[in-house]
Amino acid sequence: MGKISSPRFLLIGAVTGAALFAATFGLALFLAREPDPCTDGLELFGERCCAPGQSLVGGRCWGLPKSCPDGMALLGGEAPGCVARSWAISYTGGQVVIAPTDWDSEQVERETFSVAPFRLDSHEVTWHRYFGCPEGNCAALEGREPGAPVTRVTAAEAERFCRSAGGRLPSPEEWMFASMGEQARRYPWGAHGLTCRRAAYGLERGPCGTTLSSPELAGARSLGRSPEGAEDLVGNVRELTRDASGRIFLVGGSFRSRFPAEVKSWARVPHSGAPQDDVGFRCAYEVE
Repeated sequence: MGKISSPRFLLIGAVTGAALFAATFGLALFLAREPDPCTDGLELFGERCCAPGQSLVGGRCWGLPKSCPDGMALLGGEAPGCVARSWAISYTGGQVVIAPTDWDSEQVERETFSVAPFRLDSHEVTWHRYFGCPEGNCAALEGREPGAPVTRVTAAEAERFCRSAGGRLPSPEEWMFASMGEQARRYPWGAHGLTCRRAAYGLERGPCGTTLSSPELAGARSLGRSPEGAEDLVGNVRELTRDASGRIFLVGGSFRSRFPAEVKSWARVPHSGAPQDDVGFRCAYEVE
């Protein structure tokens, strides 16, 4: 007769096997976990990128930073924080052809457009820049992160700000040219590689987070920078643009966008007109 194993040993074997499987599975998850998404000089607090010395309160970074990354200014005063130093990037303009090239873009309709030379802000307009607060000393900033993109503004308010800065809202075509270049890049950085380290998207209901209801600091995920130096062209906040007929379109997706199609360089949707907490802007300028 064959030897029958004791139930006790069967149980121990099953438990040991389950433990080994769990440990192996856990290790695989750990190894597969995406690295810290924050730009060098910021630290991951929960699911947000904050400066050293700050704390995460209500999903926002609060407190006086000990330091800020290169390319960001450290502000003290009533609204301390790190704020991206924005500049106007020059684009030579040209023609772009958008067309299906593989399975990932098979739903894209062929489109050709041309743009004249223009300049565009390297970063989204922040609360600090919007209110024009010297060194963070501004009552209007109370309760807001100075380095986060301004949101809940109308297209008219955004246009008025840009005019005061010597510019205007970009056209959808200018914005897309900045994001994709003449190569028609799928994303600002290239054809592939949409990750949580490159774009602040899916922060509310996945895939990059589950708890956030506000955008990251402008410039917090610099691995998504375009070759020309523009940051956060996709993700973080959807951006206001105005076409030649005056219609307003939102481009780029936001921290709420869950699917890659929402953050492609060519993704754009008509704007309802109502201020929203995931909609901001950057300004365009004529070439001098």
